[in-house]
Amino acid sequence: MSGSRGRALGIRGVAEKAGVSISTASRYLNGKRVRPDAEKRVAAAVLELGYLPNRVAQSLRRRRTTTLGMIIPDITNPFFPAVVKGVEDTARSAGFAVVLLNSGDDGVRESECLAVVHSLRCDGLLMIMAPLGAHQLRRRPAAPHELKLPGVYIATAPDFEADLVMADDARAAEQAVRHLVSLGHERIGCVAAESDLSVHRNRFEGYRSALRKAGLPEQPENQVRARPTVADGYSATAQLLARSPRPTALFATSYRLTIGVMSAIESDGLRCPEQISVIGYDSYDWQDVFHPRVSVIGQPAYLMGARAAELLLARLSGRKTGPPERILLQSNLVLRESSGPAPRS
Repeated sequence: MSGSRGRALGIRGVAEKAGVSISTASRYLNGKRVRPDAEKRVAAAVLELGYLPNRVAQSLRRRRTTTLGMIIPDITNPFFPAVVKGVEDTARSAGFAVVLLNSGDDGVRESECLAVVHSLRCDGLLMIMAPLGAHQLRRRPAAPHELKLPGVYIATAPDFEADLVMADDARAAEQAVRHLVSLGHERIGCVAAESDLSVHRNRFEGYRSALRKAGLPEQPENQVRARPTVADGYSATAQLLARSPRPTALFATSYRLTIGVMSAIESDGLRCPEQISVIGYDSYDWQDVFHPRVSVIGQPAYLMGARAAELLLARLSGRKTGPPERILLQSNLVLRESSGPAPRS
């Protein structure tokens, strides 16, 4: 069956099989709420009959595709799948599908992904920006507002006004470094991601702010900027450990840098936290197998995705109008075994 007649017959068959009205079956198939008992029967009927809604016909009739485009910078980074899940769960409950694109941490490829989202006629866009290389322009040539496409940015702020959902990275970083200060550490190093993105600038500024508020010197000799990779985190940490006196604590501003930090400390033969403490970024289940288990800042990844999708859907439905909104979520400091009292001189 095809077209509107085939669709109607398909829904009628689903409704008859489930023992519900056609309107109830239609509501379920369009992602709207129905009674729990009816939902189970309709879902079972859909599976048994192999019913597939014709999204092309739906989009022509409604003049929308009920799809959201989502662009992420690195599909191998475990932070981003949690954000995507938050987006997908929220979108699905409203009857929307998500088209996911990976920019590969490349600003030029990101522009190509934007063009794909536009060509697919997605109703809206959710984007986590990729860093720009030194050879690339600071401003993207095809921002969502230039494409006349409703969009919400996640995690890092663009250089123009737009709807945004992000964690309070500066506050979280400051909290982490203040904890190290409370443990008696005065020489606190920082392995910071070298990036044009606001998320990394904010984390580094939070580190510096904590030192200032504690009355500690700026310590530029204990600060190293590095690309957010495990290898660069390792090399940056090796530089800091070679200093005399070396830092008694290190703060890393990304999860890959954190792995590099811990690896360099182990290679140097130092005991953590007896000789050097570490606080890193992002909390994952697999980190529990580390020894010592690493203290980290845990970001609300799933919630960031869910809130961003909610905001975009509210814009699309007209329930939210007005100027761009900025939603700031709080991260939490997860204390484990890698952070302890400063060693005695």
